[in-house]
Amino acid sequence: MDLVRHKAQLRQYFNGVGFERWSAIYGQAELSPIRRSIREGHTTMLAVASQWLDATAMSADATALDAGCGTGLFTLELARRGFQVTATDLAPQMVAATAEAATQAGLAERVTTRVADVEELQERYDVVACFDVLIHYPAQPFALMLAQLANCCEQTLLFTYAPHSTLLAALHRVGGFFPRSQRRTTIQMIPDALVRSTLADAGMKVCRAQRISCGFYHVTLVQAQR
Repeated sequence: MDLVRHKAQLRQYFNGVGFERWSAIYGQAELSPIRRSIREGHTTMLAVASQWLDATAMSADATALDAGCGTGLFTLELARRGFQVTATDLAPQMVAATAEAATQAGLAERVTTRVADVEELQERYDVVACFDVLIHYPAQPFALMLAQLANCCEQTLLFTYAPHSTLLAALHRVGGFFPRSQRRTTIQMIPDALVRSTLADAGMKVCRAQRISCGFYHVTLVQAQR
């Protein structure tokens, strides 16, 4: 894979038609059954991640990174819990939407936004979250990006990946026959063993993992600790 070209394509998609599609999925718009299942699965995933976060002891001045913040749904959850949050995304429109959402929620003082790729992140945070971002990358860049996220994490890392699954592979094949207006970007399935070995090499271990499946939304949510 030409990673530079692949990221440029993702940036163009999520800063254009993808922004419109995902803003609708993350919002309250009427959706097709396919997209509605993705919204329901994503909502369930965020609820579980929030529960796990609530069960983790944090200091009063804890910091958090939301890498691939999208329209800011989890950024706001972090800010409401008292975190000082840095929200980043590859797509400028997504970053702008997160900044606007934080302002409307009265949380702008707790949220800093910037356009950035995962590899550009250098600062360290108590909590790092990265949801439905790594699913777009095959094994080698996936491992590099997960290692970078782990290196930015002082305590708790929350992320999703697309696990190897016969059902998921079949859904991907079926999805190829749907009209382009109904399709997602290509999802890359990753072996569980690669996830655990990458985290171990970065000095982290999995303490929770849960498969979230709803219609066309299938990910594994992971909490890893330093």
